[in-house]
Amino acid sequence: MGRVRAVLSWGFVRGPAAAYAFLDTGSALASFASVAAIVLCAAVGAGIGALVGLTTPSSVSDAAGVGALLGGGVLVAWLLLSLVVVAVLWVRGVSPIETATGEKPAGRHAAPSAGWRGRGEPLVPVSLVLFFLLMTLAFGGEWVHARQLSRPLDGPTATTTGTVATVHEPPWWDNGSGSADIRYAVAGTDYVIETGRDPGEHFLALDEVVPIEYVVGGPATARCVWTVESARSDAAFWFWLAAGCAGLGLLSLSGFLVGRWRSSGRRGG
Repeated sequence: MGRVRAVLSWGFVRGPAAAYAFLDTGSALASFASVAAIVLCAAVGAGIGALVGLTTPSSVSDAAGVGALLGGGVLVAWLLLSLVVVAVLWVRGVSPIETATGEKPAGRHAAPSAGWRGRGEPLVPVSLVLFFLLMTLAFGGEWVHARQLSRPLDGPTATTTGTVATVHEPPWWDNGSGSADIRYAVAGTDYVIETGRDPGEHFLALDEVVPIEYVVGGPATARCVWTVESARSDAAFWFWLAAGCAGLGLLSLSGFLVGRWRSSGRRGG
């Protein structure tokens, strides 16, 4: 019975804690080991699937593929369990290394648990609050930009078609897709606008025909219809992402303030 408990403990508590402590070191060996574990689980699953395929009328290759997916799925499920275990340890104020070894680190062995929440400390660290704040600002900036692109033009508008006249490759320091000049005509007059080369689901190529929206009273004010459609879709995405981070940030801030208040109350008492 004791051996069964030890196996279950390593499989569902100590093992996940040890895996987190090992990966948290940030060493190249930890990264290599995580990739190797994924490959190994997939390979074992593929091997078992191939054996099943040999003993049944099923295709060996299909069975091996299913086995590989199941093997990887088992590892993913175990990693999700590790996250749950680590969350519980954080709430309890017990470090993963302490859980994995069964001993509280001391002296020179205390370094691996540095930065972990101790008993009585605030449940939410201020770093988490700052993280959600930065994410809210970043995603909120993307939402403002997409909203600005999708705003209606001033005045009545109409649509026409334009042609990509020039393609500008991005400079070496820019990771974007570059830009393109689109030439279009309204009432016999030619106009040119510059737009991003990757407006949503399209990637503009030379001589490609592009829908253009322009202001009736001033045809020089125009934009690519595909850019507007993509911006409208992106605006909703970035808004909800920013709102979610803002909500999590408020919850984190509340948890941090409550923890500080409780900690100060205990010290004062």
